[in-house]
Amino acid sequence: MRMCSNPASITFQTASGFSICVVPVASHTFHIRVNRTGLFEAPSPLTRLGIAAPPTSPVNWHTEYVGDALHVITDEAVLRLDRQTGSASLYDKSENLLTRQTKPPYGGGADGFGAQFALSDYERLYGLGDQYDVPLMKRGHTLSISLRSNRVHAPVPLLLSSNGWALLVDTDIEHEFDVGRSSPDELWFHGRRGELAYYLIAGGTLAELLGKHARLIGPSAMLPLWAYGLSFICNQQTTARDMIEDALKFRREGIPCDMIGLEPTWMDRPFDYEAPVRWHPEKFYIPQWMPEGAHTFMGALRTMGFKLSLGLYLPESPRPGTGTGSDDIGPSWYDYLEPFVAQGVQGFKLSTSVPVQEQVHLPAAEEDEEAESALTIAGAIGKIIQEGYAKQTGKRPIVYTPVGYIGVHKYAAMWSGGRRQPHLSVLGLGLSGIPNMSVDMNLHNPAGIHFGFFQPWSKVNSWAYWRHPLLLDADLLALFKTYAKLRYRLLPYIYSAASVSARTGLPIARAMPLAYPDDAAAVPLQNQYMFGDELLVAVFTDQVYLPDGEWIDYWTGDKYAGPAHITYRTPPQAGGPLFVRAGAIIPMWPDVEHAGQRPADRMELHLYPGSDRQYSFYEDDGGSLGYLSGESAETSIVCTQERGGYRVEIGPRIGHFRDMPEHRDWNVFIHTRDKPASVKVNGESWREAAGARKDPAPSHWSFNRRAGLIRLSIHEAAAGSPRPARMEMMYSAEKETRRSEPQPARYGGKPGKTSGELEKELEIGLETGDEAKALSALEQWWEVRAAGDRSPEDIREHWLYLNGLFVRSVERKGRTLGDVLGEDPSHRFQPGPDAGAGQAYEALEQMAKSIVEYDNKQRGRTNEIVRRATDIIVRELDQELSLQAVADRLHLNSSYLSRRFKKEIGMSFSDYVLEKKMELAKELLLIGTTVNATADRTGFKEASYFIRVFRKYWGVTPGEMKP
Repeated sequence: MRMCSNPASITFQTASGFSICVVPVASHTFHIRVNRTGLFEAPSPLTRLGIAAPPTSPVNWHTEYVGDALHVITDEAVLRLDRQTGSASLYDKSENLLTRQTKPPYGGGADGFGAQFALSDYERLYGLGDQYDVPLMKRGHTLSISLRSNRVHAPVPLLLSSNGWALLVDTDIEHEFDVGRSSPDELWFHGRRGELAYYLIAGGTLAELLGKHARLIGPSAMLPLWAYGLSFICNQQTTARDMIEDALKFRREGIPCDMIGLEPTWMDRPFDYEAPVRWHPEKFYIPQWMPEGAHTFMGALRTMGFKLSLGLYLPESPRPGTGTGSDDIGPSWYDYLEPFVAQGVQGFKLSTSVPVQEQVHLPAAEEDEEAESALTIAGAIGKIIQEGYAKQTGKRPIVYTPVGYIGVHKYAAMWSGGRRQPHLSVLGLGLSGIPNMSVDMNLHNPAGIHFGFFQPWSKVNSWAYWRHPLLLDADLLALFKTYAKLRYRLLPYIYSAASVSARTGLPIARAMPLAYPDDAAAVPLQNQYMFGDELLVAVFTDQVYLPDGEWIDYWTGDKYAGPAHITYRTPPQAGGPLFVRAGAIIPMWPDVEHAGQRPADRMELHLYPGSDRQYSFYEDDGGSLGYLSGESAETSIVCTQERGGYRVEIGPRIGHFRDMPEHRDWNVFIHTRDKPASVKVNGESWREAAGARKDPAPSHWSFNRRAGLIRLSIHEAAAGSPRPARMEMMYSAEKETRRSEPQPARYGGKPGKTSGELEKELEIGLETGDEAKALSALEQWWEVRAAGDRSPEDIREHWLYLNGLFVRSVERKGRTLGDVLGEDPSHRFQPGPDAGAGQAYEALEQMAKSIVEYDNKQRGRTNEIVRRATDIIVRELDQELSLQAVADRLHLNSSYLSRRFKKEIGMSFSDYVLEKKMELAKELLLIGTTVNATADRTGFKEASYFIRVFRKYWGVTPGEMKP
């Protein structure tokens, strides 16, 4: 047995001659290396490059031998290795199997390196960086960890599993992942040369795995506070005069913005990292006798509150001996940037000389086996700029790059040009440990603006085009202003989320599997995400799923109860759905034009009663590196929903940072439609201000019923005070009595739909076994049709009508209502002369529950994948439904879905879709719907084709079917 150079390690040789070295680097993480020589002295690639840090404290571990198996045991995990083959199995501390290798790993020989792992039936895998047009869930795909194809921004060799384990390949060599594509039940990765080295991380949710990864690789950089605002990149032909005019347009129009950026055309010659450059003498002329001061174009930008970033081209892909490999880049070339930083430059935009292509397919570059890897160059450049800038100024810059690799998050933010599904880039990198990602905003439609402002950082990039917001039409300009102002008001909330990201790896924009890992309805959704703790954003869709709890539409104030699937109608003042979680605590700034325009001694606190919540508001000076040594402050805010009231406690700030305001006032906005009977602050009763004044006088509160807002201003507790500032809001006894009366349970959905729309939702809920959807639609239908003072005859008519709907629903599945309801006495209710609407409704609600329960039992152990597929089919019969499209939405291989579908349903996918479309068509025609409308409602683009299909299926034409 030979030891690695690391004393906290163990090695052994397999029967096939491979040497394996294992190092427990943390109680949950193992580092494994495989080669032919048995020599492991040199650091592995990620350690050599400074990306992964060696363990700073010893790990408590021991080994046990069980036959041919070697067990490496820590406090949190067990790694079992077959000493004959080298294959590894990973277990959590309770000895639950997390993953296992299905073939012996190999590395260091002519075959390169690789390993293969088993995948369980319902295992979902995320990560691998920003891969063009690939869904968040990577199972069923083959992905290249390479920049050669010119279609990948940031390939990251990190995979997170829903089964509670993670894999990080420790290499700077290009390689490939097959995530259940060739074989649905296996994951493998392979590189053409080099030693095999990788980390296995055990235990936890996706969010917890990201946290363990962050501790292994290092936290992400905190951008300057202003960088989380809005950045604008000028056209590449811009001159100093054009740039100043662009900046003035923002200020004249009152659009907040912080950074103005220049493309690499600002310089007198291409920057080659080997010689100094200067400002372009014609485009950016600076008098040599007065090169600095407020009179220069940089001084004019500073006067307006703008920060300047400069574009630099990254080195070309390195070749041996060129001195441009990531190992060869030295910090000395930062000297060329020092004069510009001295003049006031605060950021650097890294670009590729040939733009990363999004919308076109380019042939992959011919691979050169001798070429050095370009994967780590962007991270190396970012590190040199960040460290050089910090040494020169004591502050943090923003460095943003279009390409990157594992570890780039420690030094740079990421950016991307326009993409067909830009949100997948943001969410995919967030699931890969790179949280600060921005995709160029599409200004020319409301949905693009909506998404553009709900990214970790926001950027408008003109590049070769003219994308200034003032060139938009009046409606889009007004929308852009709305979102820009909202973004800046939310900066304290966003910056607090950024601090969480830096500490834990949890990104600002959190994909639903991160935010709701235990909600089966939320996990597969790609077009919505949580933005911080409190805001749910949906993009490029009108279909929104609201998880359990109460949600408030930010744009309208309407309330919804989750879990619920809703079809969202975006109001004119918005570009997409935005919901606030009930109980939310959101710190905000007042309106500003740029970060730092106003002192932070008066802020807003927006509260949304509905559940108990605790929030930690984070602050630092927003620009220096002091936060790394603890120069920051946090304010604890606790909101409690009590019987008959609502309590808010704002604690004193804990901590200190440079220029921290000595005192702070909070303008508190409580979003509620219920007017309180009394309000107390720190035990003192405050008076209601006359009218709904915007800023009530001291010791007063105001209520605006129309806006649903309570306003008041509270002084924060003094530093060191043992007691928080406290606000108590109490309702009257009459109000409390009314609120405590039994009400029908609300399951979600928004009032205002027609009874016909609600009937369709009810049928879909019954068909798919979605009890929440069915009961929500039933309740709303009953409110629409049977609300108010109805006669017993009306009640009975509505009750019979819904019985008919229930009969049709169960008969479509070959059953009778008697089969479903059985002998339960509660189903024998018949509305009589004395029966009220409440009794009738309760009977219908019980019937609906019984139908759903019966169907779900009949499904038995029907595959969840198939259930979700049939759910999509039934919901979207008005669309063209292909096997491939549905498989993509479920993140599955189409052949795998086809096999599962045939096994569980007993018919092919296409036959099932046709059956459902033809059943719906028959129903529509029998109630008098026109042939053209029926064709449209069942997803046929041409009525003539629909007629042929209908006749072949039913034996009669649609016209003959109509009554």
